[in-house]
Amino acid sequence: MDQSVRLGTVDGIPVGVHWSVLAIFFLVAWELSDLVLPTDRPHQASAVYWTVGLAATALFFASLLTHEVAHAVLAKRNGVGVRRITLWLFGGVSELESDALTPGADFRIAVVGPATSLLLGGLFGALALALRSDVGTAGVVATALGWLAWMNLLLGAFNLMPAAPLDGGRVLRALLWHRTGDRLRAATVATRTGQVFGYVLVGLGILEFMVAGLIGLWFVFLGWFLLSAARAEETDTVLRSSLADVLVRDIMTDGPTTFPATATVADLLEYQLHRHPFGSYPLTAPDGTLEGLTTLGRIRHVPPAARPSTRLIDTACPIAEVPRAVPDEPVPGLLQRMLASPDGRALVLGPDGRLVGIVSPSDVSRFVQLSVLQTGGTRSGGGGGGRTRGPATTAG
Repeated sequence: MDQSVRLGTVDGIPVGVHWSVLAIFFLVAWELSDLVLPTDRPHQASAVYWTVGLAATALFFASLLTHEVAHAVLAKRNGVGVRRITLWLFGGVSELESDALTPGADFRIAVVGPATSLLLGGLFGALALALRSDVGTAGVVATALGWLAWMNLLLGAFNLMPAAPLDGGRVLRALLWHRTGDRLRAATVATRTGQVFGYVLVGLGILEFMVAGLIGLWFVFLGWFLLSAARAEETDTVLRSSLADVLVRDIMTDGPTTFPATATVADLLEYQLHRHPFGSYPLTAPDGTLEGLTTLGRIRHVPPAARPSTRLIDTACPIAEVPRAVPDEPVPGLLQRMLASPDGRALVLGPDGRLVGIVSPSDVSRFVQLSVLQTGGTRSGGGGGGRTRGPATTAG
């Protein structure tokens, strides 16, 4: 998920927020400052409610971030790279570069997030009880601390629901993986449970909407998100199992044509495109050094009037951001890097560093389809190893 605002790093992990957080931040702040606090602690100044409400809202999002940081830090401690942490509309997401190598590590990474939220809930609850004030600003602060306690407890409990992509779904996957030794089967059960849970939330949301109004729409949206995420994860799991023993040389397009980095978009469109009808264009310097990769998708954004003066390199993804692979590399590891790249493509280099191939999403899709046809639709992967999946996420 894209980060609209970069906040910094934690343990070397980029941390940021998606723009959707802005809307939900002010919605939560308004509900707390204009409804919850005045109802529980009336007869206080509006400035008090809003000051405490905004502070409590900031602490709530800090709690969400702490939940995700716990996932990410423990993942790194268990040998799993973490691409980034992003807060967004439905909470937070830690994007992992691969799956845990063992059921035990999978369990620890999954359970630490809800455990952190439950611990924070207990901490805020203890502070609320310690304050024990029924008057003035102190009373408003006590109510806000109590609200923070309940929100963190609910967050921890909700995330323990045994339905992927929630943390409880990861816990279920780890337990089934440990019991059966089959990671693929365990992941499939967890994702299908997640789909059922998504349908349940959508149904409850519709009923809530009919009875109580707009509040039910939140459950509909949340259920729809979980349903979509669970389906995508199931598809991703099956795809990666089918590619578990496949090498890059088996799926790459051999001998891609390179283009001068200084050629213009007009040159490509007018003189080259009809001769090379593909969508990815590696760019080279005069000495043959790779400088970048552009695509039809990038070129389409160049206005017609600017095409004669726009160089291909001006539209390209810098070479440092383009994933690179070797022909004998297993495909699952490369897919992780492709998914994290701007264009979802990779360049394949030979032992001497020369460009020998390119891998695009269409190459992967074509290989999988041919594989299914050749095996009569029965191809499956052994789930015991569960080598990689990416970008894996833990949703808090």
